[in-house]
Amino acid sequence: MLGAMTALHDLTRRALDQAGVPHGATIVVAASGGLDSTVLLHLLSDLDHPLVVAHVDHGARGAQSDGDRDAVRVWAETRGFPFEVLTLDPEALKAGAQGFQGEARKSRMAWFDALCDTHSAFAFVTGHHADDQAETWMLHAMRSLDPLALAGMSLREGRMIRPLLEATKAQLLALAQHHGWSWREDQSNDSSVYLRNRVRHEVLPLLDDLRPGTTRHLQELARRTSELHALMVPLIEDARREAEVQPGSWSTDVLDERPLAREALQRMLKHAGWSHAATVEASSLLTSQVGSSVSFGSQTVVRERGHLRVLADETNASHRTCLQGPTSEGSESSAAGTVRWRPAGCPSSLQELSVDACWIPLEWLPVTLRSWEPGDRIQPLGMEGHSNVSDVLTQGKVPHATREAVLVLERDRDGRLLWVAGHKLSELARLDLAIFEHQPGLMLTHQPPTTHD
Repeated sequence: MLGAMTALHDLTRRALDQAGVPHGATIVVAASGGLDSTVLLHLLSDLDHPLVVAHVDHGARGAQSDGDRDAVRVWAETRGFPFEVLTLDPEALKAGAQGFQGEARKSRMAWFDALCDTHSAFAFVTGHHADDQAETWMLHAMRSLDPLALAGMSLREGRMIRPLLEATKAQLLALAQHHGWSWREDQSNDSSVYLRNRVRHEVLPLLDDLRPGTTRHLQELARRTSELHALMVPLIEDARREAEVQPGSWSTDVLDERPLAREALQRMLKHAGWSHAATVEASSLLTSQVGSSVSFGSQTVVRERGHLRVLADETNASHRTCLQGPTSEGSESSAAGTVRWRPAGCPSSLQELSVDACWIPLEWLPVTLRSWEPGDRIQPLGMEGHSNVSDVLTQGKVPHATREAVLVLERDRDGRLLWVAGHKLSELARLDLAIFEHQPGLMLTHQPPTTHD
């Protein structure tokens, strides 16, 4: 057994060296209290790395979750290592766009990454091992059409490192039993509710029975595919730099011509939490009409002329600012541009006004600068009738990505629209120099957003 322990120490040390971890560097350890992370804690401690023991309490198993947390805390405190805990709300996780498992993983990864900053740690490590690798490969093969997903788990992804990927579960168990190390058993690992558990307890044993050594074969296949994956990543990133002409805006020409650019878009969406089905649907927008869109979670991909644009909900957040003082000065920005206002006397010439400028006398205050709403109407300059703001934007060929963010100026006393910023001036805002000349007022100007053709 001494030889087996030395072998696991050597394996862990080699993995850390390969991942670029300096000797003696502080490491955050994701510690559930189970066998895998408990063995990892012992191995890393023996290798003289300062550790930060990090436990996530998912709150899903009542007293058992409390017992897991307390066991990890005792291990850390007994050895003088800092202990950190993240407590999650299981109901909030279930309500998230990615469901309990996906939302929990997202929360864990963000927290571990933040702990690295807090404790000046080089990286955070997990106890994933070779058996996990085989299960992951099989799961990806069953439910993913992404050939790069067949690489399974890699040794290092950003700050996350998996130093036990070459060790089997049997090796970890034998080592822990030999030294009498205690660990907690998560009963949910035996539940057939989760697909991974059925692969672990039913599928892989059956495959090994049909052909002995299949699990080890899958582990090696995942390792070799990871090497090929590493060669593809720079090529995909090159394609992304060519296709994403500005943050969130992807050239449809490049996406049409380069399969790796489409791969880059799907990988970006997947990294943002999109499901595989949703990323495929978003990619199909390349052949859809302008204005078509696909949403998932808090993001939307919109088909524009020449681009696919990725928007977050906050891009089109509602705006409402009341301008009421004679010395009002400021600005309001949205995805449709920026409106600025300042005190100014009545312009001496009508030439100073356009769809990008609107002057109002102080006697009209207060006025409200806000996001347009369905049903809004304006009497365009020089016309007797009224037009829907939605029609004004359609006629102006306003991109779907910025359409909802267009601002209008409303006179509070009667609710009449004076201006659709950057698109239409109202007949009400016509300058009558005979009336307004030399009067104080506010000048509002609109600056459109920067565009990239």
